[in-house]
Amino acid sequence: MTKRAKLMITACLGCLAAISAPPAAVAQEQGAKPAVTAKKAMASANHPLVTRAMVEVMRKGGNAMDAALVGVIIQPIVEPQMTTLAGGMSILYYEAKTGKYYYLDAELNKTKKGAPNSPGWIAYTSNEKVVAETSGVRIGVPGTVAGLKAAADRFGTLPWADYFKPAIGIAENGFPMYSFLYGEMAEAAMGRLSAYPSGREEFLPNGYVPPVGTIVTRPRLAATMKRIGAEGPDYIYKGEWARKFVAEAQRTGGQISMDDLASYAVRWEEPTRSTFRGHDIISAPPPSTAGTLISMILNIIEPWDLNAQPHYAQSAESFNRMRRTFAFAENATDSYVKDPLSFDVPLQTLLSKEYAAMMRTLIEGSAAKPLPAASAAAPMPGMELAATPADLKDQRSTDTDHLVAVDAEGNMVSVTHTVYGSTFATGQVVDGIAMNTGNPFPGTGTGAGRRVISPFPPTIVAKDGKPRLVIGSPGLSSRAVALTLINYLGYGMTLEQAVDAPRFQGSQIDLPATIETRVTQQTRDDLARTYGVVVKPTTPYNWHFGSIHAIERTADGGLSGVADPRRSGLAAGF
Repeated sequence: MTKRAKLMITACLGCLAAISAPPAAVAQEQGAKPAVTAKKAMASANHPLVTRAMVEVMRKGGNAMDAALVGVIIQPIVEPQMTTLAGGMSILYYEAKTGKYYYLDAELNKTKKGAPNSPGWIAYTSNEKVVAETSGVRIGVPGTVAGLKAAADRFGTLPWADYFKPAIGIAENGFPMYSFLYGEMAEAAMGRLSAYPSGREEFLPNGYVPPVGTIVTRPRLAATMKRIGAEGPDYIYKGEWARKFVAEAQRTGGQISMDDLASYAVRWEEPTRSTFRGHDIISAPPPSTAGTLISMILNIIEPWDLNAQPHYAQSAESFNRMRRTFAFAENATDSYVKDPLSFDVPLQTLLSKEYAAMMRTLIEGSAAKPLPAASAAAPMPGMELAATPADLKDQRSTDTDHLVAVDAEGNMVSVTHTVYGSTFATGQVVDGIAMNTGNPFPGTGTGAGRRVISPFPPTIVAKDGKPRLVIGSPGLSSRAVALTLINYLGYGMTLEQAVDAPRFQGSQIDLPATIETRVTQQTRDDLARTYGVVVKPTTPYNWHFGSIHAIERTADGGLSGVADPRRSGLAAGF
């Protein structure tokens, strides 16, 4: 990049720093979001301010990685329920000039010391313990800032401090409170956000959740971002902020140490690879379960003629077969995908077509027989069980954020980053940065540098050696991506239709299925009547069921992008 181009980008970032509020006419809520098209570059993210900033970076000559890093830094300001600079991050990057794919694992480390018998543990039964949601026990070793620097050094083109300028401007000038954030804050204010003075000061400055439309500022976070921009990651891992972070975590029962922070290291890994009907699926490797899970599900369904039967939203038989496919694949990934530093992971076996064929035989050979006629009376109206907030969470659901970008050179990036566990983490805040809640996650093993196990699914689909689609999702992340790819590549839907298609939660066979009610009433009745499935209907578009962001390369060489109607996102380009 020329010196003049870099100066143009820096000037652009200075303009972005003055952004405060999006025009009222631009939607940032749930609802229909038709696909948008562009000729050169595009971004899709969960808040319009983030998307606009990413597009502007690329418009002024920055690449997809530059845009993604600017977006990642803005998201903890406007979506603090989902992510934090003290969280973790994973990046899948396609470099157009080499045709290579790169995966960056900057997710949370478990603390070296662990957390046995700490004050944060609460006895649950004689054989099991749980952790108080506000306990420092839940705080792991953050990777986001280290990941930002590693990605910037390898693929970025901007000076380090410039990545923070748009975010600092938004944090200082403010953004309007919107309903999705208000709802999450109202729920968390009953517990986590009220637990500590630091959380109350940061998020409830007047003693209550700021009303929708109120301009929200984050001056403490802006000041901390300036320090990170000036001093680099050492401020977070070895400097003043690190010392405050460790002291606060330990004060509330945590086991994190300065050595944990100072020894944190990102991992550059080979992404997982599989195939589906002539397409290459490139995704997240262990210790993420996502790439393995998505590939296993696609491998299992690959021989099925999906269009020979009605769609799963219109057929109990199709729905039950799909649900069982997810259950078999999820049981396998839960059992075998661990941190490779501590465990042998049989990845080649899990991704093999032979293993998929065995799973498929088991799925087809163990289906429930129809219930006797006397037991198969149609459910009475209103007898379905209403979903509760607790039903909308499972071990694959995390409070997470995602964004994707494609630049004019053809580089593609998909980024998942997160606060882990629960919205707003423990409710503790250090100089504007919220804690994380990833430390108790199981499956990592013991020892230095062990990662948490995550379901984060940055994914790229290629055909004939060329990337065709970049995709990802927060929430029920890997499940949402798998369902979208089934609809897109399997049923042959358009990208917009595939993202819109109904989703479900609760694939374990012996547990209830919570289902978006655009799945037909007849299908839901038949699931209960014929297969004995306990059905819990939820909203037609449930914001806990993922938020797909995706961009595809169209036949004419242009771009088409989507943001999920379930949340507040926006896709845009030029």
